[in-house]
Amino acid sequence: MYSSEISGLTEPGIPYVPDYALQAIKRRVREFERLGKDGIVKFNFRPFLDLEVEATVETELAFCISTANSSARSGLKFQKSLEDLDLSKIDVEKLEKLLKEAGVRFHRKKAFYIRHALEKFASFKADWKPERDLLVKEFYGLGLKEASHFLRNLGEKNVAILDRHILRWLGYDHRSLTRKRYAEAEIKLQKIASEYEISVSELDLMIWFSKTKMVLK
Repeated sequence: MYSSEISGLTEPGIPYVPDYALQAIKRRVREFERLGKDGIVKFNFRPFLDLEVEATVETELAFCISTANSSARSGLKFQKSLEDLDLSKIDVEKLEKLLKEAGVRFHRKKAFYIRHALEKFASFKADWKPERDLLVKEFYGLGLKEASHFLRNLGEKNVAILDRHILRWLGYDHRSLTRKRYAEAEIKLQKIASEYEISVSELDLMIWFSKTKMVLK
């Protein structure tokens, strides 16, 4: 079930999303899949933002760390600034400068997290396995939400990015989210997505659009 069928759904929990946004969601999911498969993709955020970002797996990791407790717009601006840089040589001071210029909150701490993440990812890239618990354990700045964000943006369709928009939609208090409650909320979202024969990724983007009127990532 998708496109015009979903456009007409008005039952509680499934937001109305106009066709142009649904098409953008479908395109975004394809872009996620391409990034996970090929290791590189150009994201097109029009008509919501006049912006294209050429992403690699490494810059996507940096982006996901940058957006924690900050805005997606700032994270995208930061990721755009990484396009022509050699990430194997970029130092904490340069990352801090780019994060600050993009308007990312907590830029000093995140610069350290991102430098550590890039080094860690490079050390086992050949044996990389997209496991959320491994990401949370091994990478600074990646909790369940940020690790899920990274995996979703590499094409994993069944993980939930439980930000405040999604949690409020599910009826959870975003200020007191334990690991157990995260798992409960994710299962709830997975069941709703399954009921309407869509992926969690698609449902996540639909909810996010209903709250922000944008399809970003």
